[in-house]
Amino acid sequence: MASLRSSAPPDIDSKEYPTAEDVACKESDVTQRTQVRTARQLGNFERFLATERIEHQEVDAYGNPGPPKTKDFTYIVFLEHPQPGVSFVNERRDGGENLDFFPSSLATLGLLGLGVNIFDPHYSADLEYKCEGLGNWRGQAAWRMRFEQKKGVPSQIRTWRNSRGVFPIPLKGRVWIAASSYDVLHVETDLREPVSELQLSRDHLMVDYGPVKFDKDNTTLWLPWSAEMFMELRGKRYHHLHALTNYMLFSVDTGTGMAMPKTQSPQEQPW
Repeated sequence: MASLRSSAPPDIDSKEYPTAEDVACKESDVTQRTQVRTARQLGNFERFLATERIEHQEVDAYGNPGPPKTKDFTYIVFLEHPQPGVSFVNERRDGGENLDFFPSSLATLGLLGLGVNIFDPHYSADLEYKCEGLGNWRGQAAWRMRFEQKKGVPSQIRTWRNSRGVFPIPLKGRVWIAASSYDVLHVETDLREPVSELQLSRDHLMVDYGPVKFDKDNTTLWLPWSAEMFMELRGKRYHHLHALTNYMLFSVDTGTGMAMPKTQSPQEQPW
């Protein structure tokens, strides 16, 4: 008889990652430098549009994924500035939040902006950070930072919404930050604890970022590549994949000109 097995990667606290010995890592310094870097790059998110492919699968108790359901959207980002010094990443796709346009009854929004939100001063006061050392991600030196939602502080970064209301999702996670540039490379999150009101017992999210090159003015922007989510909701297991391709660049001069990416699109990169 086939045995039951996990349908998701290990929890972030269930896996060991090697770090360099005798390399000091001060979370306040790394956090501050990453905040400055992400703030400078935030404008990049409004300079492109892309094709977002969402793939949804149900997974059985033996870890076997069912047939994928896919849908392509046009993906674009708008930044909202409700007050000086505060910015919100508003991700839009054609079809909006209408569930009829999604490949499943679960509409996921805001996943690709997670790496920015983690270091946004508006949200960072809700989190506790710990720099765990200098490791490696995609072949480059990277600071590894653990973060966790503070007890008694409702999450603003991740929420679930249904007919019964809005539910804050308590997170814990790790982020890998390029040691040379303080660019966010990779983020992984898990539930700090299950959310009983939703019967949500697993919510593992992975988001990757990297360079995208465009022909226009030989421009390279640091942008989201993909997001992958593994859920266990009301006893059922799901796998969601969001992948961006076909990046196009808005011309800064005219506001209308666009250029196709030259190389290094996400499908050519290791996830």
